[in-house]
Amino acid sequence: MLFGFTSASEVYVYVTCIILGIAILTPLKCLVSAPRFMVDYYKYVSGDPDAKPTPPIFWANILTFYSAVSLVTQILFAPTVLTRTVRRLSLSTRFTLAITSMMIEIVAVLFMPVVKVTQTVAIVVFFIVIILSGIGKSHMEATTYTLVSSMPSKFMSAAMFGCSFSGVITSVLQCVIKGSMENTYESVLKQSYIYFSLGLVIMTVALIMAHSLRYISYAQENVAEYRMMKQANSDEGGCHNDTDGENEPVAKMEEENDVDEEAGMTTAEQLTATPVLPVLKKIHLMMTTCFISFFVTLFIFPSLVLPIDRDHNWFGTLAILCYNFGDAAGRFGTTFKCIWPSRRVLLILTLSRFLFIVPIFLCVFKYIPGHAVPYILMFLVGLTNYTGTLSMVYGPITPGLVTAGQKLMAGQLMGISLLAGASFASLIAIGVAYALP
Repeated sequence: MLFGFTSASEVYVYVTCIILGIAILTPLKCLVSAPRFMVDYYKYVSGDPDAKPTPPIFWANILTFYSAVSLVTQILFAPTVLTRTVRRLSLSTRFTLAITSMMIEIVAVLFMPVVKVTQTVAIVVFFIVIILSGIGKSHMEATTYTLVSSMPSKFMSAAMFGCSFSGVITSVLQCVIKGSMENTYESVLKQSYIYFSLGLVIMTVALIMAHSLRYISYAQENVAEYRMMKQANSDEGGCHNDTDGENEPVAKMEEENDVDEEAGMTTAEQLTATPVLPVLKKIHLMMTTCFISFFVTLFIFPSLVLPIDRDHNWFGTLAILCYNFGDAAGRFGTTFKCIWPSRRVLLILTLSRFLFIVPIFLCVFKYIPGHAVPYILMFLVGLTNYTGTLSMVYGPITPGLVTAGQKLMAGQLMGISLLAGASFASLIAIGVAYALP
């Protein structure tokens, strides 16, 4: 089959990983896709098109505050996935809790304009759901990376591609809606309903597909939790004979990736039995690469994009579109092993991404005029996210990781490294943004 797929069940698991990746960034993409709705959110919650913002600085920078609070919450709670309490939870339970908390954020943002509340209440509720959703996002990422770390590397690429593809979906949708609808009070409200309703649908589908994996043969063959569930059901039914088709893929994966499956253990038990420090020592180079790559990305995007031309009606939309298409292409490129560089070369390529900062600042301060160069730069910044994605792929398959538990732990640690780089960059970018024209 195409791309090395051997069965329909493998394709289903691959698509599920993409959907889970899309769901990780869905709340953020929904808010970014409706910037006018969020900046004027105080008008909608109060039900008055002529309402005045209180305080003005918060509503004018609501997306900046959102990003900062969300990312700081994520990095603060990301290490909790390493606690024994969380590691004991099943993948299904973790997906349910994470996605549900993320959905609450979107529901709350949609619900307040319906019931009408004061601006103070809206701000308080907004911060509460951001923190709740941030906790969910940190666990959603860790759980997704844990899931894909137990399978061949292309599934990590699929999840990372899904994160970028969510941006492509919302950017294209934003261009279509923006070009076909008027920029009025009522029209902006309708646009927000479209974005947020789509977000709820995506996360609902992701939750359903995540739970359905327990019934999919390929997932049962590669993920300990689902394999043990199948074995338990077979034992209850009086069937104790394993089929050849059930065992062969596991043996193949053990041979190719040197995986030592802990017999008779679920995914939660494998994680609980795996010490963190030995895994950290083996993957520290890829964790550093991942941190640097996503630090550069989040320092540039989106904080340095809109200041290039704040007045042009379409510049921000098209610049974000260019970035999202480049990001999707770069992340999908990690699927092809023929273009994988060595780990040290990957670190060098990642460090070279700092060179993007200079021309982007020149664009901001109008030393490079026009929109053509910024569009190209945004596409290249997105395309070179290949380095961060490949570091995520390399993490769980680092030589020296022998057991399945170590590979799962590596996936979680790589996710924490990603969040750390993104959070640190976002906090610095906030300070820089205030100094820009």
